[in-house]
Amino acid sequence: MADIAFVAALIVVAFDFQNLLSWWRGRTVTPAHDKLDDYTIIVPLFGHPRYFDRRDDLLSYQSNVLVALDVSKPIMADFAERLEGEGWRVERLRVDDPNPAALLKEALRAVTTTYVLRLDADTVIRSDLSPAIAAAHAAGADICSTKCAVANRVNVVTKLQALEYRMAMLSRHFRPWLTSGACFLARTEALRIVMDHHSMWTPGEDIETGRIAFALRMRIRHLDIVVETDAPDTWPALIRQRRLWWAGAFRHLWINMDRNLMHLPMMTGYYIATIWVSLYFKWWTMIDLKTLLATLPIVTAAYIFVTAITNLQVLSPWMLVLPLYSMAQVLVMPPLGAVHYVVLARRRGYLGRYGFGYRRRRVLPAVAPSG
Repeated sequence: MADIAFVAALIVVAFDFQNLLSWWRGRTVTPAHDKLDDYTIIVPLFGHPRYFDRRDDLLSYQSNVLVALDVSKPIMADFAERLEGEGWRVERLRVDDPNPAALLKEALRAVTTTYVLRLDADTVIRSDLSPAIAAAHAAGADICSTKCAVANRVNVVTKLQALEYRMAMLSRHFRPWLTSGACFLARTEALRIVMDHHSMWTPGEDIETGRIAFALRMRIRHLDIVVETDAPDTWPALIRQRRLWWAGAFRHLWINMDRNLMHLPMMTGYYIATIWVSLYFKWWTMIDLKTLLATLPIVTAAYIFVTAITNLQVLSPWMLVLPLYSMAQVLVMPPLGAVHYVVLARRRGYLGRYGFGYRRRRVLPAVAPSG
């Protein structure tokens, strides 16, 4: 039993240092000098026109943009007319449950280019896309994650998130299938196959895209470009956002535990053990004030050390206060997310199970000619 505990402890420590792997760039694609314009930017849009207020930042790409707009509401139908008057290409859609995944799947029917870039309506592209598309094409990638940064670094809330984002994006170097809803690139035919297997469950729908590609053994890479998005700038807004994110995490790790343990046993076991199963012990330590006062300084110092060493590429003074931010999130948000998942699942009437099987099988898209 002691040997098993020792091995388990080594695994946990090793995972704490996992971002050191980000120095390896074997699955990272870097834009070079060649250019390729054979792509469509799909912007899923629903709910309210205000989510596309920053569309002027996309004007240089307007000829490549397709706005996948749900017109179920009169205000959105009117907005479709306005967008077309401004010169945007609009795909009018009606889906039972408007969400980015459903709109993306429907909009793909109107795409004739070899590549598709999914872009959230409030996300800004700062890079030249043509060299990035050419690099992904040269690498033979079916799907690529990208980096997302916080644009509005205006206060403590957003600056902590900015560091959190930069650290998280490093993991894309060795887990490129961790696709973000803010932006990812895919070969059009590959994405059609992926979306045919998608659960259409909203929280966690973005990472599910890359997760499906992983299950189908597609060629997944990380495209080293950065897009920017606004982060919640108040604590209440951040809590609402993270409640959704943790509902998605609960769905991935518990509702789909069987498939994840089959395909990603080490990572899945680590997160279940260190975040969810250990939650009871974390709270028990918090209740025991004597133990808390004795161990908190040591744990905080260790956390800062590990964070700094494993994230030297994005080293920041904010790492000194990151332990308190992370501890508060890990203590509070998992149970809130789990409860919110139950609420959403009852409302939707289904659990959000993956649409692929236990065995990873190689499914490749037909490669369309570029030009």
